[in-house]
Amino acid sequence: AGMAAAWAARAAADGVPCPGSPAMFHANAQVTVSVPGASCGQVLAEMKARVAGQPSLWHDPHNNGTYKILEAGADKVTLSRRTGNGKYTDKLMFTFVGDGGSCELLGCSESQVFSVADFGTNYCNLRMLYCGSEAGCKPVQHDFGFEEVSVKHSLGAGQDPSKCLVTNSAPASS
Repeated sequence: AGMAAAWAARAAADGVPCPGSPAMFHANAQVTVSVPGASCGQVLAEMKARVAGQPSLWHDPHNNGTYKILEAGADKVTLSRRTGNGKYTDKLMFTFVGDGGSCELLGCSESQVFSVADFGTNYCNLRMLYCGSEAGCKPVQHDFGFEEVSVKHSLGAGQDPSKCLVTNSAPASS
């Protein structure tokens, strides 16, 4: 339990709230993102529009996962993302801190099962909900620039943005 407690303490010390995981050892990623040209309301509206627009208006370019909003408030949203192959579901949480003209996002994604190597999945889970067209993403309502001020992840997890944009189209409907 010592290692799991150390991981949880580290995530808490970074000031990034996480959704939690029943798995003692699990891959995770935390981001602190600055969005200078948009309000937190606009950022949240874009996230909701991407989730609501699946799969026709928007699809997850990271292997066509499926996002679902579990809980949403004015300054926090909790989501799940099921992998495109349906095998795994991760939980994500974003906390919004803003003053109207700009927004800071604190995002955390955690695998819900035992995992070490995640091939960048937890990082991509987060990035695909806030990245704009300048980063190769396809916004639905609001397009904004962003800066990832901090990206941290568990040992074995990855953070390569190019691994996020691998699926150019939504799956054909059956």
